[in-house]
Amino acid sequence: MDTKKILSAAVALTVSAGSFSAFTGTAADAEPQLLDVSGFTIHDENFVHLSKGTYLRDVSYLFDDQDKVPASADDLKVSSEVWAATSRDNWTPNQQMEYGPAAFYMDLGANYVITAIAFLDTNGTPTWTVSDGEPFDWHDIAEVNMDTYNSWRAVRFDKPEATRYLHFSSDYCDSGVSELAIYGYKASELSAEQRAKTAPVAKNGGAADNGPAAGKRVGFNAFIDDPMTAMMSAGVIREYHNFSWLIDADCQVRFTQGTWGDMDSYYSALHDRGISVIPCFQGGSTAVSGGEKANEIPVPAGADTLDPKSYAVHAQAMYQVAARYGSNKDVDLETISITDAQEVKTGLGLLTALENSNEPNKSWAGKANYFTPYELAAMCSADYDGHEGTIPNAGVHAADPDFKLAMGGLVGYSTMIQYLDEMKLWFDYNRSDGRFAVDIINVHIGPDGDDIENGSYAKTLAELSGWIAENAPGTELWVSEFEVPMSDCTVEGVDNHDNEDYQLRYAQRVARVYLRALAEPTLSYITKFQLRDEGEGVYYDSGLVTQKGKWDKKLAWYYLACMTDRLESADLVSMQDDGGRFTYTFADGGDIIKCVYTAGDAAKADISAEGRRFAYLTVPEEGLAEGRTEALAVKDGKVTVGLSGTPVYLTFTDNPQVLVNGSSSLLRPKEISLTADKSGEVCDFSAAPKDGTLAAFYRMFDEPDTMPDPVYGNTSGLKAPETSVSKSGATAYAFFDKPCIFNGFAVYDTYGTGGISVYDAHTDKLLWSSDLGSYMSRSVTLTDDSAMTDCLKIVKDGGDMNELAFYGYVSPFRDWDADRDGVVDSFDMVLIRQSVIAGGGYTVSDLVGVSRFLLGMAAR
Repeated sequence: MDTKKILSAAVALTVSAGSFSAFTGTAADAEPQLLDVSGFTIHDENFVHLSKGTYLRDVSYLFDDQDKVPASADDLKVSSEVWAATSRDNWTPNQQMEYGPAAFYMDLGANYVITAIAFLDTNGTPTWTVSDGEPFDWHDIAEVNMDTYNSWRAVRFDKPEATRYLHFSSDYCDSGVSELAIYGYKASELSAEQRAKTAPVAKNGGAADNGPAAGKRVGFNAFIDDPMTAMMSAGVIREYHNFSWLIDADCQVRFTQGTWGDMDSYYSALHDRGISVIPCFQGGSTAVSGGEKANEIPVPAGADTLDPKSYAVHAQAMYQVAARYGSNKDVDLETISITDAQEVKTGLGLLTALENSNEPNKSWAGKANYFTPYELAAMCSADYDGHEGTIPNAGVHAADPDFKLAMGGLVGYSTMIQYLDEMKLWFDYNRSDGRFAVDIINVHIGPDGDDIENGSYAKTLAELSGWIAENAPGTELWVSEFEVPMSDCTVEGVDNHDNEDYQLRYAQRVARVYLRALAEPTLSYITKFQLRDEGEGVYYDSGLVTQKGKWDKKLAWYYLACMTDRLESADLVSMQDDGGRFTYTFADGGDIIKCVYTAGDAAKADISAEGRRFAYLTVPEEGLAEGRTEALAVKDGKVTVGLSGTPVYLTFTDNPQVLVNGSSSLLRPKEISLTADKSGEVCDFSAAPKDGTLAAFYRMFDEPDTMPDPVYGNTSGLKAPETSVSKSGATAYAFFDKPCIFNGFAVYDTYGTGGISVYDAHTDKLLWSSDLGSYMSRSVTLTDDSAMTDCLKIVKDGGDMNELAFYGYVSPFRDWDADRDGVVDSFDMVLIRQSVIAGGGYTVSDLVGVSRFLLGMAAR
């Protein structure tokens, strides 16, 4: 038999039968024969170190010479030619006994009477145990000590009973056996009850909830101390959050960690920016496991790791997170168990999902940190719904039925499918509902070359989606970590950060990985490892920004920011491959967005405008988070575009758009004064004013080069401002030569605390405030777009600071003077309203803004 035809143990094993004659009859024949195992499902249970290219041997080695086994258990002799050709490669799935004995099971797919089993005993003296019955309720039927050498031996059963399953285990890493032969006959097909036991249980009618719009499904891994100006490019963030931070020494849940980790504030800030966040509660806690170092499997010392109740503390903590941050406002307050320092809150609506571990099947950190599939399934069952409600106040669904549980992201695709198979087996036989007790299957995968769209990465996505459709329909898929191979772009002696070609290729490949994932029907999210570089080592340049404390944006950061902006409310319709030119088509209301690029040489292409009148091209650009947009002429229903490896976005619409490139630019006032009507001294920044109070406000703007431009601009190369402002209890007005829309504010904070606030001077609406609570650093706040205004009111309370900066963009309209009579009045508001109704150049924001403007003027 050609062993290359044997499927790896990473998938359900189907062994080719070869040319021997094997029995396929039923109980009516009742004559034991050598069974054809080609239709059986065979799984290694201990495959922690099995992967392609290792010296270890999976269970397929026990069935790779089935055409050379004895035809009968009563006569174990084979010819010398057959014996010489028979493999002596033992089944050796593991070489570290801390991970448990070598074991595998067989699902025979029907009920068979097993009359004998023959072993090719090669070397060593391990003891094998053979069992029948059902998973997790095995009945031992034989124990065999492999104490012979290079010979066939058999165990025979006098009064065998029909079974669907067989289980084999060896008490040593090297099983000492290189081939098995199984004899018996089929007693019956599976009963309806047996088939139902392992049948998939659909969620949501079998259709996966693919989550929000495309732009909200792509993002990266981040930490609670990453700045918002770095995180703002994401549609979704996977937050690394140590489980030990979540509970105290008494296993009580806490939502703040000293002065640095306020979960309420962090999740609220991301929610307000329209960024969803999925916390990854990784690792364990000594409060649970004891000892000096926490085991990642969060159970008490000596507990049964296959019993969901052993994970009660973990599952009850997950309940508290879902109760606080989910959307259920009717949580029973008697079930809230948090530290006394925490304010009780429920149904905040800030999270929709959480992840219960990170890389639970990692093979490099010892057994205490490696979950077998059965162990992870047991913990997931507890974290999902308290193992069907048997653990009180435990599991996310018990707190909020709409909250979702994501399992920890699996690594190592070669065994990933098998891992999921065995998790399902645990759920089948340990939950009365048979539900795959995970809402989101989570994996860490990425491309292994530049063929991102059709290579191994795409095939892996398709295989995972296929597994979900067949085994856990309605479950979602999340690629929570990926990286892209870049070794072909490195230049010896050149830091990759300084290699422009490297950074361009990196940005292009990262964008392509995101896009290809969006085309997978079961995928809900994809997040890159990670936002920031590590300072050194293997992850030195793996981020979208440079290391912590610098945060300089790479080109890839801008590619992602452009993607999330363009696809913010768009849904994927199709992906098309035209000989290496890839087109992802999205629907956004009545508009069509096409993301287009070529994996080959740069070329021009004619792209259909899909019957729309107007076309706009958006290209990612360093320095512009939303990219640069220009209008294109539609001719004969098409536009002509130059394509390269950079994904660009074509928006086709029947409504003309007002273009704004650079919507978060530094906006410096033209003048400042202590009076709104400029009746007092006016400073135009050509020189310091004479008035001491006005001079204090002048110093807020006298070093603009010390503040980032745009608001998310790099700061690592900026010098610190020198002129300080300690004035308190003062108000000034900042005037701009054109109406502006503001969406960001920054202050260089120095000592102490105090306050500074900025208002729209026309409406007295608060736009931003700060308590000046940071120290010797730039504090940047992003806000929603303000109404258009040409004057801001600044109120300075106590505290020291240096520079103040405003961000936004000049209004794309000259002003709200719609009839161009030189005055903005109620007639202009009527004209603007008519324009909004007709789909003209003005927007609802303009209508709201001019209304507020006129109300503010009337009040003054």
